Amino acid sequence: MSRFLAPSPRPCDCGSGLFSEWEYDGNGIELCRACPKCRARKLARYRPEVLRAYGQDQVDEPIEPE
Repeated sequence: MSRFLAPSPRPCDCGSGLFSEWEYDGNGIELCRACPKCRARKLARYRPEVLRAYGQDQVDEPIEPE
């Protein structure tokens, strides 16, 4: 038996009763768990450029305080 098991499915916290999956930003960082019913609503909280692949030079935010 493998020590690494696939994560067990779990119901979405939106109350739909559907199973949720991780949603990721454009660089593969976990953002939130969502099901097909609430995916659009939950991802709407994030700026569109975050959902596409990006580099530090493409994000319009200061990295250090000025």
